[in-house]
Amino acid sequence: METVITRSFTKSKRWSLGLIMLAIVIISWVLSSFLVNDIFEKNIYRKPFFITYLNTSIFILYLVPIFKEFVIRSIEIKSLKFEEFERLFMNYNEDSNKSDEEISLNSNEQLQNKLSLYETIKLSAQFCIVWYLANLTTNASLSYTSVGSQTILSSTSSFFTLLIGYLANIESFNRIKIIGLIMSFLGVILITKIDSDIGGQEARTSLSIFIGNSLALIGALLYGIYTTLLKFRVGDESRINMKVFFGFVGVFNLIFLWPSLIIFDLFGIEKFELPNTTHVLTIISINCLITFISDFCWVKAMLLTSPLTVTVGLSTTIPLAMIGDFLFKGEQLTLTYCFAAALICISFFIVNNDQEQEV
Repeated sequence: METVITRSFTKSKRWSLGLIMLAIVIISWVLSSFLVNDIFEKNIYRKPFFITYLNTSIFILYLVPIFKEFVIRSIEIKSLKFEEFERLFMNYNEDSNKSDEEISLNSNEQLQNKLSLYETIKLSAQFCIVWYLANLTTNASLSYTSVGSQTILSSTSSFFTLLIGYLANIESFNRIKIIGLIMSFLGVILITKIDSDIGGQEARTSLSIFIGNSLALIGALLYGIYTTLLKFRVGDESRINMKVFFGFVGVFNLIFLWPSLIIFDLFGIEKFELPNTTHVLTIISINCLITFISDFCWVKAMLLTSPLTVTVGLSTTIPLAMIGDFLFKGEQLTLTYCFAAALICISFFIVNNDQEQEV
């Protein structure tokens, strides 16, 4: 009985930690959007693809302290076997409070439960490709369709996450979840309508709108795929060293995705230019730092809770961003907006409560 209570408490604690991580992500992403929007709106430096490339490549910094430790150990031991090399990578920062004897006794058991270095690198490569394609299609959709349409269609990622999670036996269908998702979707539609009414409509052709909407839907589908992929392959966050995982995501982005910048430049999609002012460089640097921390927290939150909880939770960035517009830009908050924001927040509490009870 005591063991059951302890396990239940541990799960509750883990879920609460996941929600704290999610809150950090939501606040960070809204702050990031305001920073980037500052240079986009003023048309000072409108380079979404290059900024995305920088944001993801900076993850390579997670490997720096690990390689430093590797060099130190190599000098001390002189001949480091592959097993010791792998153990150093996969247990880095997790054995700092243990003695060498404890590490030696537990290392074989830890390596059996954890993803191996090869499996982690392989997962990083898979995640990198799908994640970049999701960002690419989402950013590209803004060139063809309105921000309003893109926001609404991107919010369908919660439905894709539930469907793909169900097929992968990670999520389960029930009436409460469906109601929560519909409430969230309606809230997004209402807020987007307000935003569109204020901002006006841009003249676009039917083909352009179709292409943009299709790209936004593909982006939402890819989001559902990569969140479920991580949960399916990893399961519990203790099975993977997140710093190693993100570090190799940065490596793959840095090495393999730079040709896309040249292709975009050649086809006139986005001209390749480095930041030319201190103001732009400062904003991009701060944005990189925010991404460096927030994306790590995002994956931790998803593994500690569930893909669906995090996906629905991220919808709250929309009303939070509009509150930011009200506080810092003097934009008006209407009754419809408050109702829509309430729908999104209530939907998150509904889905989160249901998901937590299932764990």
